[in-house]
Amino acid sequence: MKRGSELAGTRGRGISADSRLPRFPASPLLLLLLCCQPYTTRPSFGPLPTAAEAFVDESVARTTTLLSEGLAADSIPVRRVEPKDGYLETGWFNPYTGAATTARPLGDSVVRVRAWVNAYGEERASIRAETALRPLANPSLPARELDQQAPAENPAAVRVARVLATLARRYPVPGATPPESAAGADSLKPAPTGAAAAPPSQQIVKPHRDTTPPAPKP
Repeated sequence: MKRGSELAGTRGRGISADSRLPRFPASPLLLLLLCCQPYTTRPSFGPLPTAAEAFVDESVARTTTLLSEGLAADSIPVRRVEPKDGYLETGWFNPYTGAATTARPLGDSVVRVRAWVNAYGEERASIRAETALRPLANPSLPARELDQQAPAENPAAVRVARVLATLARRYPVPGATPPESAAGADSLKPAPTGAAAAPPSQQIVKPHRDTTPPAPKP
């Protein structure tokens, strides 16, 4: 009975049974992991520096879907689309025919397209789309370090630029200058020998006269 009375007295003083257990401060890293979802379907790297670029007045998810539809309609064999994450990609394919290939990605006859869509304001998105090729093989380097942006006259790069230009004109950001049209280029034929080099593909589709994007919506 004495033991019971001691416990009763302890409870009467407001001390709970677990108050004698050691307490540890919550780890900031643990709290961050609990509050954030680090998972994304995007690759760990971003687009190549000279990837084609365009701005559209649509949300990230819708822009990604529109982009995938436009590319597929222009013989770019998109195989993976992640609207929520703003990402899409193809496998390696023949830039002249648009047919997927298992050939070794080496030289300008095998390319791959990846696109990142980012939000920079309410219901607006920027697109960065690369047409990558591997001009050489080097087993000592990571595969990504071998990727280079295809020349502007590459048939696949021409089609990617054309699709981005179409989206920028169809869903223009208010106040933006419409991009130049790339529709006049023959996307299924290589550039003739000795022809003047075309301007970089990102300049074809950029809907602004300078490199500064339009101000985001508040």
